[in-house]
Amino acid sequence: ERQIELKTKLDRNMPMVRGDSIQIQQVLLNLVRNACDAMSASETRQLTLMTDGALEDGAGILVADTGKGVPLELQDKVFEPFITSKTHGLGLGLAISRTILKAHGGSIWCKQNLGGGAIFAFSLPAAERRIAWAS
Repeated sequence: ERQIELKTKLDRNMPMVRGDSIQIQQVLLNLVRNACDAMSASETRQLTLMTDGALEDGAGILVADTGKGVPLELQDKVFEPFITSKTHGLGLGLAISRTILKAHGGSIWCKQNLGGGAIFAFSLPAAERRIAWAS
């Protein structure tokens, strides 16, 4: 509908993470929606989703777009409540996402996409393996 090209780069060796799948799904959905909104006026509309299982302590997920990007002065602030670069946004989605990820022991950050646009990424710690001992 929005004529966005989707590219995926999925790591097959992702560690297990512990958490509420609905909440993590909400974080990812929020990042994808924001990326799609950011590309509404772009000639090139490319959304890239990547996973990284090689993080030192867990798993990483990256959402990159070719939209207007996040102004440098907002990069450290976009995760605070009521901070937004959207004309019709409330500025709550990224703040809620950060709260969800912190509750799961993870983190979220953003940076400029070298090809134009923004990259939002988050990490979650790997779940501890439980060993079942025979009694």
